[in-house]
Formats: sequence, structure tokens, C-alpha cells
Amino acid sequence: MIMTKDGVFSIGNEPGGFTAVEVLIVIAILLALAAVAIPNFSGWASKQRLKSVARDMFTHFQYARLEAVKRSSNVALQFNPDVGNSPGSYIVFMDNGPGPDNGNRLQDGSEETLKYVVLPTDVNLVSTTFAANAAGFGACGFNARGFPIDSSFTGEFGVVRVSNNEGIYEVRLRKTSGGLELDRLP
Repeated sequence: MIMTKDGVFSIGNEPGGFTAVEVLIVIAILLALAAVAIPNFSGWASKQRLKSVARDMFTHFQYARLEAVKRSSNVALQFNPDVGNSPGSYIVFMDNGPGPDNGNRLQDGSEETLKYVVLPTDVNLVSTTFAANAAGFGACGFNARGFPIDSSFTGEFGVVRVSNNEGIYEVRLRKTSGGLELDRLP
């Protein structure tokens, strides 16, 4: 480093910057890394999307149970499978219609919708073991004490399964207690 007579420091006559060959090598390395990372990222994103849908569904079961107790009324979940190009969906609603409509697990007339969820296009509502309601959809519900509506399914557990090409998750509802479980199937 040399100080000139006007007080400015000078580094000297050394060339700066990168050569074209160095830049091309760096670009080639970045392209190779991208070629490896991008396919892995899309698989990771698909796994995370499925896991997110399963956790959201589990949370909506808990929400339905809490709302049933809080409002001292029946709250139901109705599962609508994939139809053609339409993704599957489910709805959480107050199941408190008058007379026989109360607790029938079918959204009648003015029963309030609490949540309506449309699944992402790459996640499928595979199956449910909950008994079909009058519309033919699998449905379950909770009474004002937070227990499952007894007629909503048979067996120890009611199950809803969601899947994509990365795996299957299931949400299980215990008939006797209303307890919930979320599991990834092998």
C-alpha cells in the first residue's frame, strides 16, 4: 500500500475481479447443486403438505369437541370424498336443528358452518369408517358433553384417512371417550 502525495492510499497495479473461467465454474457448481436439490424439495413439500392436512384435521376434531361443550349443543364433522377433479373436503358445523334434525350429522337448513376445509389437490380423503349420514357422506359428531354421538360409527374407533404419493395419515376417534389419535401409517 502506497500513499500518494495528495493523501490517497493506493493498492497498486494488481488486477481485480474474477476471470470468466472462475465465474463459469461457480455457475456449473450451482447448477449441479440445484439439479440434486429441486427434486428432493418437491418430495419434501408433498410430505409436509400431507402432514399439515392431517394435523389440521386432528385440530378440527378437537375444535368440534370443544365447541360442542362450550355451546352445549351437538357439533358434527362431515367428510366429502374426492369426486372427479374436485378435491375432497370436510365441514364442521353445528348439528342442532329442530326435532329429528338435531344430532343427525347432516347440515340441515340454518345450522351454522364453523369450518369448511377443501383439501389440496395432491392430498386425497381416502376413506372413513364413520357411518354415512342421510346424504351418504361419512360423518361423526360430538354431543354437549364432548362425547361422540353414539350412532356415528361402529367399533372401538372411527377413522378418517388422508393420503398422497408420500404416505397415509389417519385420525382416530375413540367411541367410548372421544379421545383422538393421529398416526402415520407405514
